[in-house]
Amino acid sequence: MIPSEKLLKYLEYLAKEEHPEINGKQYSRSQIILAERLVRDLEKAIGIASQKPKLSRRRSFIVILEELYFNVPKYPDDLTLDGIHRRASQRFEYMNRDVKSFTTPTEVHPKDPCTYYEDNSHAKARYRTALQHLVLESHRYFEVPEAETSLEILFEDVQLC
Repeated sequence: MIPSEKLLKYLEYLAKEEHPEINGKQYSRSQIILAERLVRDLEKAIGIASQKPKLSRRRSFIVILEELYFNVPKYPDDLTLDGIHRRASQRFEYMNRDVKSFTTPTEVHPKDPCTYYEDNSHAKARYRTALQHLVLESHRYFEVPEAETSLEILFEDVQLC
């Protein structure tokens, strides 16, 4: 029997290919992603869920912020990163330990990034890279489909500005 972790790693590898082939049969990328989701759901159902996905702190905060506030034009005034940090820690394993680089939700994931990064192209490029990773692998990180779609639209906007 194949361990689910090994199967998931292989499915992740296959999902990177345009037209993956298994035993002479060709599959679409969406079929591979669906198979990966099925394996993850089965793991949860039988209680052997694998370890938390690994993300940078900023990317994990972006996922949580997007899931909670994708449909509002502005973050609440009383929102702090402490609550976001707690939620992100429950779902993700951090690849870096730097906590002090961001102090507000807007610094992590601005609601209007084109205006926010207007005079800082280096910071905008780092933000764009973080978004790109999340958009390309969104099926692994997001639990709210609307937030996933919202982030894809935001990423397209950031690429154009």
